[in-house]
Amino acid sequence: MARTPFLTPSAIAAAALRLGDREGADAMTMRRIAAELGCDPMALYRHFADRTALLDAVADLALATVPAPDPQQPWDERLRRVADDIRSAALAHPGIAFHVAARPPLGEQGQRIAAGVFAALAEAGLTPGEAIRAAQALVATIAAGLAMAVRAGTRDERWHQVSDVLGGLTSAPTEGDLHTVGSEEQFGYTVRLLVAGIMAEAESRP
Repeated sequence: MARTPFLTPSAIAAAALRLGDREGADAMTMRRIAAELGCDPMALYRHFADRTALLDAVADLALATVPAPDPQQPWDERLRRVADDIRSAALAHPGIAFHVAARPPLGEQGQRIAAGVFAALAEAGLTPGEAIRAAQALVATIAAGLAMAVRAGTRDERWHQVSDVLGGLTSAPTEGDLHTVGSEEQFGYTVRLLVAGIMAEAESRP
C-alpha cells in the first residue's frame, strides 16, 4: 500500500496531542489516533515502531511551548524557571502529562531544553560529570512532581493521607506549613531545595 501523503510523524503527533487534550489519556490508542487522522491504524506503524514511540513524540511536542532559558538570567533562576515551565506545559496537555512524567522527552524539544539546562549548570561552575548528575536530579524532580500533580488532579486519597500523617509527626503544624501534595507550591519548594543543593555543591569546589 502506498504511503498516505499527508501522514508525517509530526502530523500524527499533533493529531494525537489534540485527541488527548480533548478526551484524555485513555483515548490515545493507535485505533483512536488513526480515526482522528482518517487512516488505517497500520499506517501509523510506518512512522512509529509502536504506541510508546508515538507517545514519546507526542510528549516531546507538548514541550514545544517551553521557552529556551534566558542566558541573561542568573543560572539558578534559569533552572527554577525551566522546571516550572515544563510542569506547566505538560499539565496543559492532560492526555500526555503522565507520559511526560514517566518517560522524559528526548526528542527535538527535550534536547533543546536540555541544552539550556547544561549551559546553566556549566555557568554554575560544575564539571561536565557533575552537570550530568545534577541534570539527572532535576529531571527526576520534575518527573516526580509532575506525576504527583497528575495523581492529585484525580484525587488520589493516598497522597492526601501522606500529608496528614507527615503533618501529625510535627508539633502543632500551622496550615501554612503544609503544601498540598502535587501542588505548584510544593513543586516550587522542592525545586528550590534542589537548586540550593546544586549551588552548595558548586561553591564547595576549589
